[in-house]
Amino acid sequence: MAVILCMILSRPLYPVLKRHQIEMKRLIALKVKNVEDQLEAYEKADPTAMSARNPEDGDGMVGPDSMIAYGHRIDLCEEGTRVEILDAIRNWATNFTSTRQIFWLNDAAGTGKSTIAATMANEWSIDNRLAGRFFFSPNSRVTQTTKEFCLFVANDIARHQPSLADTIQHEIKSILSEQHVWFDVQLQRLIIDPIGKLEGDKCTFIVVDGLDNCVLSEERVGLLNSFVRHLPSAPHLKLLLTSRPVQDIADVLASSPLVHGSDIQLLNIRNSHHPDVTYYVEKRLTRISSEHRAMIIAKSGGLFLYAATVCRMLERSRHQTDILKIISDIGVTDKLERRMDILYLSVLKQALIDKNAGDMMMSVLSIIIVAYQPLSSNTISRLLPGNIYVEDFVQDLGGVLKDGHPDRPIKVLHPTFREFILSNEDRANGFLLHSAQSSAAMAYACISTLEHMLEDDLFQLVKLGRLLPRNEDIKEADRLVHQSTTAAERYASAFWAHHVATSEMSQELLSRVTKFLSRKYLNWVELMSWRGSIGLCIEGLSRLRRVAIDQRGSSNNAQDSVIVRHAHQFLVQHQSMIIDSALQTYCMALFFTPPESPLFTEYHERY
Repeated sequence: MAVILCMILSRPLYPVLKRHQIEMKRLIALKVKNVEDQLEAYEKADPTAMSARNPEDGDGMVGPDSMIAYGHRIDLCEEGTRVEILDAIRNWATNFTSTRQIFWLNDAAGTGKSTIAATMANEWSIDNRLAGRFFFSPNSRVTQTTKEFCLFVANDIARHQPSLADTIQHEIKSILSEQHVWFDVQLQRLIIDPIGKLEGDKCTFIVVDGLDNCVLSEERVGLLNSFVRHLPSAPHLKLLLTSRPVQDIADVLASSPLVHGSDIQLLNIRNSHHPDVTYYVEKRLTRISSEHRAMIIAKSGGLFLYAATVCRMLERSRHQTDILKIISDIGVTDKLERRMDILYLSVLKQALIDKNAGDMMMSVLSIIIVAYQPLSSNTISRLLPGNIYVEDFVQDLGGVLKDGHPDRPIKVLHPTFREFILSNEDRANGFLLHSAQSSAAMAYACISTLEHMLEDDLFQLVKLGRLLPRNEDIKEADRLVHQSTTAAERYASAFWAHHVATSEMSQELLSRVTKFLSRKYLNWVELMSWRGSIGLCIEGLSRLRRVAIDQRGSSNNAQDSVIVRHAHQFLVQHQSMIIDSALQTYCMALFFTPPESPLFTEYHERY
């Protein structure tokens, strides 16, 4: 078959299959007519297995994901603050005789754990003692799971320890060529074994922040059990780990002889002076009165998140007097969650200068909250209908969002804001977002974006009388993708199926999906092949397929679910061919599709 594939000439695509029909009859008799066994194996695969995407691939997705995963935009501790806890970590780090290789920093949300983790990662990087890091966060799909944890950390190790780069890259390529490699095996081959080859007796460090932000308990427990199992074989490797005191994390670490620091508290509610918060507020808010600074410090209760949010609100707002009045009305006996809720409501109300713009602001927020990776203001503007001044809203919401630059991805500053706005009507008080509805709106936006830009032979690479090129034959394909598509189009192509699967999928939305698959499916697959992201397609369609099957009640739903299932089958069956050559999507991949498939019915006359 490979020989005949190479013989296909790139004349106009539709007569190619016709011309080779006779030669292919023998091969058709051998083709796989049913790929249910492949589908079942795919869906039963280890949920923590690595996806087929290397985070170093330049597919346009990497920048925002890497910035979140490596904690690049997390503020460091202000000089003079957190002295006690930072010294405790440094003492642990330089104790070469201790067998306690894990420093577990656990406390409530908003106590500054991520800032401390970023500070130590930065310090160890400067000292050439950082191996790698990973900051779990709800701001990115990649950082809510352990699926790509080992890939990101391994690439970080290769950057920080250049002597290991060749070993690590060779192992990455080896693992990516395999299917469904277990997390424990990834950790051993990509992290533990390479670190063991470092010369010298100095300790190196891995920083893992916010493990509680990893969505699945079994993934959190799997990561911890793997580290506890393998760290003793790498005595010069230490792990700084931060999390909220989640029960499943505590169950693994509390009894482990490897763990140090679990009794350290960042938030000391019995210390009314709060020296770290005092230093922070005094340094940040020099333009307000000392009485107001003292009030903010007292109302913070020692919670850094509260103090930092107030500082951002006052620095960015044109209504400082109103904000200070709101803060003064907060009771010192209110629970910390209640204090943060009042601040978040204040930020939202201050941003809503035009009371008639509420729906527009919530549309902007809904995209920021449900997006699978951070998006810029300009990208959000392209996904939203009409003229919505996204950048104005983002600037006014500076107390809870970062960043204000139109082309820089926007980040929700703390997970507690996401929890607040997705909570319930009583708590969100008029600003509640429904995740499923927001995902549905995002799905419509993504599909609409793709329908307007996708076409056959997207980059006009077909030449009469020439062989269809393999992807590797096209030099600088990544640059070609970036020059020819917008960030909004790249995001839509990557995650439209994921958004449909997490929505309250109505019959109207399912019908829209069916229409898209009937008209633009092969164009989408071509684009994703050029981007090297077929694995992401299969993942999205796998999730969509399961949801569509659950909704097969009516005859219309049943018919719509069939094309979703066949779209998934098509990729699972032909992924190797499509990964090798994007343009073979229209030729050999379609040609080997069973005639009874609705995809064959829809597309064979066109191609």
